[in-house]
Amino acid sequence: MSLISEQGQGALERQYTPSAWSRRFPAPQQVLQHHVRLVTTESEKAINSVPHKLEIEYGSTPGQKLDIFGTDLPDDSPILVFVHGGYWQELSREVSRYPAPPLHRSRVKTVVVGYDLCPVATLAEIIDQVASAAKFVFEYAEKMDSRGVYFAGHSAGAHLVAKLLSNADFLETVPGAQRLQGAFLVSGVYDLRELVHTSVNDLVQLPHEWAVPLSPQFDSFTHLQKKVRIYILAAQDDSETFKKQSREFYELLHTTCLMQNIYLEIKDQMDHFDIVECFASEDNYLKNLLVHDIRKHIS
Repeated sequence: MSLISEQGQGALERQYTPSAWSRRFPAPQQVLQHHVRLVTTESEKAINSVPHKLEIEYGSTPGQKLDIFGTDLPDDSPILVFVHGGYWQELSREVSRYPAPPLHRSRVKTVVVGYDLCPVATLAEIIDQVASAAKFVFEYAEKMDSRGVYFAGHSAGAHLVAKLLSNADFLETVPGAQRLQGAFLVSGVYDLRELVHTSVNDLVQLPHEWAVPLSPQFDSFTHLQKKVRIYILAAQDDSETFKKQSREFYELLHTTCLMQNIYLEIKDQMDHFDIVECFASEDNYLKNLLVHDIRKHIS
């Protein structure tokens, strides 16, 4: 028997339904439709405008492929690795290429990571897949003598990037991992304990006992204290729960793990979707943050 009342269940469900909080459209479904349409169109533009190599296999299953954009740039160019969201069950690498054109114009390579989705893969398997993709990228960066590697993840993608960052052994042993410079965690979910009680878990099928082990909120990040910059971003029109998760994750890194280069910002006049859709625009805050970091630390 569930301990959550019907009223409480409805409120919890809404907190974890990002489209319910946008003010841009009358209905949540319209927000989602617009998002998919925009990222699909802008990703097609990336294919047509930026030199690239697609569908590079980093693992043995169909979803384990990545794309590299900016193959015409100098070998030592900085690299931004983008991990898409969709609650580990939606979206894809093919519609997540849209950050590439503005980054290419700023002479940054973009790597777009795909992964198998739930329920074909478990969440633990997806976390391992993103680590395999990161290993490929770090080794590529080492071979190219890249000046720096950055990661960006949106929503569930931010969760996956955070789990990667928590893996101290991985970051200390993989060739090229010392080139990691920073990460941008956009409207992420870092504590899965409530999420397992929502319809999100219908396809994710995460056992309740795995909610804490697979939550970045309960990991240690002390190994990152002085090495990388982490930018935690959420939208003003995210749900209160999403904003709370970003604040609590910031507190974990800043207060508990004593990280020195940690930033938190709630972006005004944005929702869960346009906070990352803007990545397709020439003058967007994510690209500007990245370029500023590159100029300050690695140029």
